[in-house]
Amino acid sequence: MLLPHNPCRHYSTDELLYNGLKQNDDRAYACLYAQTFRSFAHYVQSTQGTLEHAQDAFQQGMAEFYVAIQTEKYKLSPKARLKNVLFEFCKRKWINELQSARHRKTQVLESYMDQEEENILDELMTLASNVEKVTLLLNQLGKGCQDVIRLFYIEERSLAEIAETLEYTPKTARTKRYECTEQLKKLFWKHNQ
Repeated sequence: MLLPHNPCRHYSTDELLYNGLKQNDDRAYACLYAQTFRSFAHYVQSTQGTLEHAQDAFQQGMAEFYVAIQTEKYKLSPKARLKNVLFEFCKRKWINELQSARHRKTQVLESYMDQEEENILDELMTLASNVEKVTLLLNQLGKGCQDVIRLFYIEERSLAEIAETLEYTPKTARTKRYECTEQLKKLFWKHNQ
């Protein structure tokens, strides 16, 4: 990303930056990139990743953060800096990549996990201990989601294998896996309330 000389000069506060993001101002996104990417790239590289991995996860995290802001799923909080919130969005993307079948065989993940990741694992263990309920809910998803979830979680296929099997691009397979998992989790928690 080619950044202007001082992309944050119009955004002296997080409130101004948030308003710029809401208005889809490219300068606001350039500012957030300038504030966040270097530390995120360092984090990824310290957890066995490359600069390319960092760029990929950052792009995905930024896209998800953009959607969250535009749909008002994320609203400005006085307790959290925007750069830290974006960092967490991107970090989740990287953790998901580390946990994918490709990395699962070669990486020990415990050293990368903090309390948030442990909470995610607890959530997945709850899902695993309710196999019958999850199976019923899985049938409520479309065939595409059923296939992706079956191939990834049950058959433990890599995203590359899933992409080849279902004739997706690798990026589409990754996105589909994430979206389908989120749909399944929402159904599960909705039926468990």
